[in-house]
Parts: sequence; C-alpha cells; structure tokens
Amino acid sequence: MINCIVIDEEKLAQSTLFNHLKQIGDLQVLGIFNNVLDAKPLITSEKVDLIFCDFQMSDVGGLSFLKSLKKTPLFIFVTENPSYAIESFELDVLAYIMKPFKEDRLLKSINKARVLLDAGKPHLHDRKSLIFKDRNSNIIMPYDDIFFIKSDKDYIRIATREKEYIIWRKISDIERSLDSARQFLRVQKSYIVNLDFAKIVGGSHIKMKSGIEDIPIGKQYKAELYKRLGISTDYKLRNDTVQN
Repeated sequence: MINCIVIDEEKLAQSTLFNHLKQIGDLQVLGIFNNVLDAKPLITSEKVDLIFCDFQMSDVGGLSFLKSLKKTPLFIFVTENPSYAIESFELDVLAYIMKPFKEDRLLKSINKARVLLDAGKPHLHDRKSLIFKDRNSNIIMPYDDIFFIKSDKDYIRIATREKEYIIWRKISDIERSLDSARQFLRVQKSYIVNLDFAKIVGGSHIKMKSGIEDIPIGKQYKAELYKRLGISTDYKLRNDTVQN
C-alpha cells in the first residue's frame, strides 16, 4: 500500500485529485492539507511514501518546502506553473504534472512511484496476497483465491472464489505486482490467469477448472505459456492440447 497526501490550497483542486486517487487500489490518502506547514508533522513521521503538492501556495511554495525536508518522500508537483520544472527535476522530483491533468498522466506518475517503492522492499517476494482497494475497503486477497484478472481499458476485473471486483487500475500494473507469483501469467493482452486453475490448454483457449470461464490465449503469449507449463516444442507441434 502506498501512503500519500495532497497539499493544495484550492478546494476544487483538492477534490479533483482526491477523487482520482481514491479509485486507485493500492493508494491510501492519509490526509489533504491546505498548506505545507500543516502537512509537515505527518511527513516527518515517515508514514508518507508519496506527496502530491501544488507548486504555488500563499504560505510556503512547494519548491521551498521540498528543499526544507531532510528526508524526502517521493514528490509529485501538480500545478498550473511550468516555470520551475527543470529545477524540480534537479531535486529528484518524481513528476511535474500540469493542471488540468489527464488521468493517464497521473497513472503514469504513480506507476513510477510503485517501481521505486517496490525496489526498496526486498520482502515483496514473500508476499502471498494481492492488495487492492474496493470502495473504502482495502482487500487482501490470497493468490490461491484468484482465478484470473481481465482488463477493460483503465479498469480491471478480478475474478475470485468470493466475488468479482472491479477496480481502477491497468493490467500492466497488476502484472508487475504479481511478477514474483509463479502461478500467474499474462496469456493475452487483456488476461492474466492463475495457472493452478487451468485444466486444459488447447488451440486458442485455456479451459479452466470448476466451471470458470474459458480464457483466450494470445499468439504472442503462447510460447511463454507453453514454456511455463513445460510443454516441449515437439509435443506442441504434434498435439496442441495439454491437460493440467
């Protein structure tokens, strides 16, 4: 889970950004602040991973605030002023997003934060669950309970033993989150499947166990699928079907 805060003295800007962030499964908004001074105690507590901050504010500007911090969380400026972008990046600001921002620009910046934060967490390879947000709840879903994940533009559908969840996230982000989980594999541009539930692999589909819907296989993903299942090239040529 990425703990973040928003600092912006404009109420509309606060609301717009918060409404986007709350839909992202692995983001937890710890607070929304009108100025940097009110935000500083929470930041210095080292509970904050990522800061979204306006550049120009009436008390202390975002750049001056950034320079004042001894230990800096990841920092994203969301602002109307393009003048200080170069100086910001010299201070290792993660992103400089211009208002009004687009969703894809925001998501791209958050993806960069995920990569950097994950790189600093060596324990991630031991994780056995996928963590995502469903409305106001943080769901900790064991890998063994996930059948497959399907994308629909910027949303994904997570099919589990319990129910189906729809969350605002890109499938490429989930694929990175599951990189160390040996049972999951991207088998089509819109599908990641838990191979433990695969029953028959043949032709252009995977037939799943327990009445789970069939999963299509994309041509560009087929070689990796067969490699993961240990199907030899010779066998594949003779018989393009294997049961699990």
